[in-house]
Formats: sequence, structure tokens, C-alpha cells
Amino acid sequence: MDPVSLLVTLMMKNPDATAAAANAALAPGVVDVARMQGSLVDLSQGILTCYHRTARFRQTDILGSPWDRQWQYGAEQSAVLRIKFTGVTGTPYEMIVAVMGKGNAVRSAVIAENSIVPYNKRCVLEQWVTSN
Repeated sequence: MDPVSLLVTLMMKNPDATAAAANAALAPGVVDVARMQGSLVDLSQGILTCYHRTARFRQTDILGSPWDRQWQYGAEQSAVLRIKFTGVTGTPYEMIVAVMGKGNAVRSAVIAENSIVPYNKRCVLEQWVTSN
């Protein structure tokens, strides 16, 4: 039996497991805001993990500060980051992200990215998140 037929057969025999696997694959990465406050790399890795759970972080650069649209989010401070990463296949990608702060809360907004797999719009950093 060819691999595609085998996969379809397995999916039909256990649709609940298939749905659970699909939901797990689409879930955003877990964000630890307290850890993200340690350094620029920790912050960038946390943002990347939230938007692309399986991506591998390579490097980050600050492109500018403040972000000219921070007022739309009610942010007190902000910066625009370029996060370079590789996907599951090892292909290099990058995303441009605005990271914003207000009090002890953090939030991000994806400005642009070039990955084939779109970023996870259910990332908790799409809203204000505070550290515990």
C-alpha cells in the first residue's frame, strides 16, 4: 500500500486522533513573559516560539525604536525587530515584528514575514500579556 493510502486509511479509522493531532500542530507556542524580559535574544525567541512553534531561532536585530504605530496599541514603548529563523526543512526565513510594552505587559504585532507557513494568529502575544 502506498504511503498516501495508508495515511488516509489510518485517518478514517481514528478521526478523533486525527483532529487532536491537527489541533496540536496548530496550537501556538507557550510564552513565558518573565523569561522574555531577560535579554533581547530571550524576547525574540519567545516571540518566534509563539508565532512559529517549530521554528529554530537564528538571530535578531533591532531595526528601530519606537515603532511609529505604537500609539494604536496604547503602548508606552516599542521597537521593531527582525527575527531570522529556519523552518522544519532548514530553509531560512525572517519576520519583522513590533514588540511593545505598557507597564509590566508586553505585546507584539507581525509587520511582515516571508515564511511559507503563515504565522499563528492565535499567539497570545497578539494581546497584552503580563508576567506573573
